[in-house]
Amino acid sequence: MMLKYQRTAWYCVMLEHQHDLIIGASRDDSMIRTIQVFSDKLRGLGVLVGDRMLDVGCGYGDFTRIFASGFKEVYGIDIQQPCLERFRREANNDPKYSIHHMSASAMSFPDDFFDTIITIETLEHVPDLIGAAREIVRVMRPGGELLITVPNRWCPSENHGIEINGRFLGRAPLLTYWPWLHRRLAIARVFTVRDLDFLFAARGLRRCAVDYAWPTFEHAGNPLQRFIKPFYGLMRQLERSPIRIFGTSVLVKYVKPPLPPSSSAASKVNLA
Repeated sequence: MMLKYQRTAWYCVMLEHQHDLIIGASRDDSMIRTIQVFSDKLRGLGVLVGDRMLDVGCGYGDFTRIFASGFKEVYGIDIQQPCLERFRREANNDPKYSIHHMSASAMSFPDDFFDTIITIETLEHVPDLIGAAREIVRVMRPGGELLITVPNRWCPSENHGIEINGRFLGRAPLLTYWPWLHRRLAIARVFTVRDLDFLFAARGLRRCAVDYAWPTFEHAGNPLQRFIKPFYGLMRQLERSPIRIFGTSVLVKYVKPPLPPSSSAASKVNLA
């Protein structure tokens, strides 16, 4: 697998972001359609059942709680203390939840700890992206799954916005198609599936599925929002069309291969 990703230095440059990255805003229950679209798609990709789940960049915990029912223990990490405080209040001291102020690139969890890791629209904001990928793979148990959503570089618009000389200029059509310029101006990263493969498949994970999400028209900052909301249904149809790869977000599932059977276990199988 590693042979496919030997252009490490080149890809590290491609994934570096020369503009300061913003800390992403958490989604909450005011974005009902967005949460519904992403949660439905992630359920379609993942198993979402096991002993332990980790949400990297959990924010207020809206997605964390949606998927919690399939697990005995549920962990959330974020670097935004106000979001974590709200998550703790809404978790209402439920012992199932363990909520931590922790960086994705410096986790304190043991190796091979989680059955499922989700990270939803978070990696585009993480300063140490390589470190975060390394940590995610480390704490994921063999046989476990990683479910990712990130902004899609093939979307014909930079939707987080750009900043020039300290002035925020909002969305930028077609900027995503000029990676060298995007890295200088945009306030968050965008990704292709290949970029994610460099981060995770090159570290031994196996990519199993890919999906795309188109706009839900619930995000702030777009003055045309109220006029284009009626096209919500059309966006869902486009997610099933041949042009789905131009959606605003890409969703990918990776699996960490199980450990090879021990020699003793193998011998028992042979004897049987």
